[in-house]
Amino acid sequence: MKTALVCLVFLSFGWAGTAVQAGDQKGGSSCPQALAAYSSKDQSVSVEFSGAADLSFVMLIAGVDRRYEGYVYPGEDDNTIGVVLDNCPDGDATGDEIAACTVWQGSMQRVEQDGTEGVFALVNGPAAPALVFPGLVQSISERMPDLVDDPSATEIETLTLSACME
Repeated sequence: MKTALVCLVFLSFGWAGTAVQAGDQKGGSSCPQALAAYSSKDQSVSVEFSGAADLSFVMLIAGVDRRYEGYVYPGEDDNTIGVVLDNCPDGDATGDEIAACTVWQGSMQRVEQDGTEGVFALVNGPAAPALVFPGLVQSISERMPDLVDDPSATEIETLTLSACME
């Protein structure tokens, strides 16, 4: 059912994606990061990059009828920070307004085929084989306590390359 939901989401927004099977790609080398789509092992969380040069993305959570906007930007010490927002006000917003609409914020990590973690690059190179969103489980649980019963951090916070939106 959840697989059908993910496929339905791809089709309902007009995206034509090429599914990526495990072992089909080495590091996502045939898919640019800006067109990559990722999903958790249980398909309850997915991330789809928008194709934009700024590597913005959309996060979808099973059981929630909305799309969360995601952005990446440079952090301190060569880290890349990711943020997932829910219906933030347009234009000038106060720090309190931004905090209220922030679903998740943290250091985005890329995971290579051999399991080593590294910094998510802010350039549109080859897609990472997997991405880690540290603390995502806690953020979802706090914001939507009825949605997640006993989430597994490794299954929801680690998203693997699932499609290329070419």
